[in-house]
Amino acid sequence: MTFRRKLTQSISVFAISSTLALTACSTNPVSGKKDFSLISKDQEVQMGKQAHQDVLKKQRPYNNARLQSYVNSIGQQLASKSHRNNIGYTFTVLDDPSVNAFALPGGYVYVTTGLMAYLNSEGELAGVLGHEIGHVTARHGVQQASAGMATSVLVDLISKKAGGNSKTFNQLGSAILSGYGRKHELQADRLGAEYLAGVGYSPNNMIDVIGVLKAQEVYASRQQGRRGGSYHGVFSSHPSNDQRLQEVVGAAKSIKSAGTRPANRKAYLEQINGLTFKLSKNKTGRIVVGNVKTAGLTFDKLARKSVLNAQQLRLLNGRYPDGHLKRGELVKIVK
Repeated sequence: MTFRRKLTQSISVFAISSTLALTACSTNPVSGKKDFSLISKDQEVQMGKQAHQDVLKKQRPYNNARLQSYVNSIGQQLASKSHRNNIGYTFTVLDDPSVNAFALPGGYVYVTTGLMAYLNSEGELAGVLGHEIGHVTARHGVQQASAGMATSVLVDLISKKAGGNSKTFNQLGSAILSGYGRKHELQADRLGAEYLAGVGYSPNNMIDVIGVLKAQEVYASRQQGRRGGSYHGVFSSHPSNDQRLQEVVGAAKSIKSAGTRPANRKAYLEQINGLTFKLSKNKTGRIVVGNVKTAGLTFDKLARKSVLNAQQLRLLNGRYPDGHLKRGELVKIVK
């Protein structure tokens, strides 16, 4: 807002954009190149700190110190291999049934219980956290905020000079920022895969996360009576699945430590055993992890022990739409 007040209507759009391009740049920690930014690193940290307090006022952290510590431990390991390992990172599990994860400037990363319920390994969790750390290290939130500030100024001036409809120009500004976001998502995927490999996980865990989210989208589409469905998942502006496969995994696989650490399904499922699971507006269940003791156990039979149906259990266990159970493996149900 301060930046906007300093501008007057007598300054031309060209002069404003040129001045911003020349004076509002900072070196990106990832690329080493100059990026457009109206926010300093100190301001970024302060913004994140304040926004973090706002988040906690609106959404409760999940009341489980053991799980919070587990997620923080994995997050801190990944952050130590990042391009900005000199800032403090805070990882928080939110008590929220939505399938979501997000990051704030300055190192604040959040994952919901809703998303954690559908993940099936420590490697997948690391994939989610690595992606969000990528947003922080590349200063995507800062760039997006800076672009929003500049776009708002330009849209106001263009609208007034051209006598246009403010709604139309606001839509133009939103379109500009939407394209900017897709670029950031692809970079965060690539960085996340790199950080995964840096601590020993296989970059393929990023692809496993994509599979979880793709299954969510297909299931929701079929429930609504539509055929198939495009991937929108947690990261709504991500590019297509094929692009992710090509861009994300390839480079990270060349890192020496990649694949030296197991995905660790058992440890992860033990951590989320008892996790709350939203069944309806007024009803909540809990995840129960058990062992498949008999050969030939089907999801239809398993559903008799759960409040979820067979297809929902497939989705919960990463076997949607037609995966099968194996004797000796761990499986999740909801009671």
